[in-house]
Amino acid sequence: MPHDGDELRSISEVARGFGLPVSTLRYYDELGLLPPAGRRGSVRHYGRRELRRLALIQHLHHGGMMSLADTAAALGERGPDGRRQPPGRAVLTGAIALIEERVADLQAARHRLAHLLTCPTDDPVRECTLLREELDQYVAEALDR
Repeated sequence: MPHDGDELRSISEVARGFGLPVSTLRYYDELGLLPPAGRRGSVRHYGRRELRRLALIQHLHHGGMMSLADTAAALGERGPDGRRQPPGRAVLTGAIALIEERVADLQAARHRLAHLLTCPTDDPVRECTLLREELDQYVAEALDR
């Protein structure tokens, strides 16, 4: 079963090489995200093109850049409802916005933790006035919902 002249690898070889459970590759196949190049009996086999696609999936999804659904959309796959997903650029723009949100959240967390380190109280986590005010505001907003 030739595939662009390259060597085909079994699903177990690919899973081992990429550090994934075989079930993940089967799931990607079920989603249409990573169909195998072919089968020998019931065993899926992957060629260079599929391995490159798997590397891209891992890079985008496992690297924390985007969700699996967004990864599929960026690759132009169909969503769970069977409809074609938006073009890759729109997905990439959305992923960047989410990352920027996460970065802002992490910067705010770093700022709070740095303040706690400089708080003059003996037990800043329990006694910091600024933290207590923030927590009181959070509680009030939660109860107003």
